[in-house]
Amino acid sequence: MTTSISKTFKFADYDEAQEYYQANGLTDGLPIVPPTGAKVQAMLDGAGLQPSDVVAVEGVRGKTFVAETVAINAVMAGCKPEYMPVIVAAVQAISEPQFNFHANSTSTNGVGVLVLVSGPIANKIGINSGTVLMGYGFRANATIGRAMGLLKMNAYGSVPHDMDKSTLGHPGQYSFCFAEDDDVIPWEPLRVEKGFTTDASTVTVFAANSPLQVSTHNYSQPPEFLAIVSHAIQSLGLGSSEVVVVVSPEILEYVRSSGWSKAQIKDFVFKNIHRTGSEWNAYYRTEHPFSGDDLTTGFPVVASPDHITLVGGGGAAGAFVSIIGAWGGVSSVTKEISTGR
Repeated sequence: MTTSISKTFKFADYDEAQEYYQANGLTDGLPIVPPTGAKVQAMLDGAGLQPSDVVAVEGVRGKTFVAETVAINAVMAGCKPEYMPVIVAAVQAISEPQFNFHANSTSTNGVGVLVLVSGPIANKIGINSGTVLMGYGFRANATIGRAMGLLKMNAYGSVPHDMDKSTLGHPGQYSFCFAEDDDVIPWEPLRVEKGFTTDASTVTVFAANSPLQVSTHNYSQPPEFLAIVSHAIQSLGLGSSEVVVVVSPEILEYVRSSGWSKAQIKDFVFKNIHRTGSEWNAYYRTEHPFSGDDLTTGFPVVASPDHITLVGGGGAAGAFVSIIGAWGGVSSVTKEISTGR
């Protein structure tokens, strides 16, 4: 047993603890799991950490995330100790300067932290990559994502009506976590694309807007269904730094049959998410109207094919794609998940 570095409180019962956390703005509005000393210690043990270990120092405000603070919020979110290595890697990722955690925690845009897991750890700890991929019913998805939201509030200070200026927000601010499904993709997994080995497990974080589900039923050729996807991406306008495209297994079977590579798909989509300055003006999707030669010049939603992330997952039935725009001025970050003790 290690020595806690946090202030402790005593409550008469479970209900009193709940009301304390609610009244003091220490929760996201949902009930929490009281972070008892034993539960926090088990969470620390899950990643082989001591309470005072520094997990990360956030790159903009210089905020330090210590292990015990991370563990406390993971317990509050309902996590199991085996989830802790994923949360640690995610905290390290959001703390990188290019993620600009401060800006996307204060902006009116209202983004949430999307935690996208790739690798063997997903199956090991039960992160869902199949049916109801972004929905309910899976503890690992729900609580890992929720832990990031609670840390944003309790360790970083981004709370509604104060530091968090989200105009609307979206449900992903409660929790937004899922895994890539290696069994359905006809190409290399995201972790390999990011430079890691097949045996590694990684987490990639995005400053994510709400997902947009797109139907491509009745189309089985890549140029057909990708044209639909591209048109939907155009609806994001010019303010996104990246876009995540989650492709269902049914569509991935069409991709497999066609022989199209991940690079081909990215190139096709990128070429088809351009609009001329005149078109952007007409659709009111630009803050600063184009003029002169820009009226006939094409401008894409994102800067290059590399700013399009393709992942596979979801239920076996249904030709659906989910499009998730990432807030402008922020870059996604990938970190390897350490499972060593």
